[in-house]
Amino acid sequence: MGIGRGSAHNSSPTQVLERSRRLSKDEMILRLGDGKAVAAEAVGSLCLVVSNHIRIDLEDCVPSMIWHARLGHISKDRIRRLVDSKSLEIDNLDHLPTCESCLKGKMTKKLFVGQSAIANGLLDLVHTDVCGPLSIPVRGGFSYFITFTDDHSRYGYVYLMRYKSEAFGRFKNTDLKLRTKLTAK
Repeated sequence: MGIGRGSAHNSSPTQVLERSRRLSKDEMILRLGDGKAVAAEAVGSLCLVVSNHIRIDLEDCVPSMIWHARLGHISKDRIRRLVDSKSLEIDNLDHLPTCESCLKGKMTKKLFVGQSAIANGLLDLVHTDVCGPLSIPVRGGFSYFITFTDDHSRYGYVYLMRYKSEAFGRFKNTDLKLRTKLTAK
């Protein structure tokens, strides 16, 4: 299958597969992804030795699983449609093992079941976050900003900063200013 350099970026693996064709037994040329043709030295089983010395015997691999991975971990239903349209030839599609990568990709974090208690008074709990660097600095050369949110009132403050190292000083000044305002009331 010959694919030009630009077409690999504009085609999905499924589209490339649908445009491909099977080699006949007398063809001994393999076309690589960069368009180069390489003469085949033998016909038969293929064994890959990956750079970290892991040996993969393709004869032992499940063909449906290989195609599942090659085509970007598409679903069994999508593979079945390719088989039905004669774009892909797999003998036993029913034997598609569970893909560990797909399972890990679908994992979600369990929800926190406990109830979070809201702070009882102003400034009992203040949430803060430093964000940046911004890709385009704000007028005045500010590349970072810091937020403070009071847990009880949900009132928030945002301050611009030129450097991330200003965060602790900004926190101390804000804390002092807010506590002074609170005690004055």
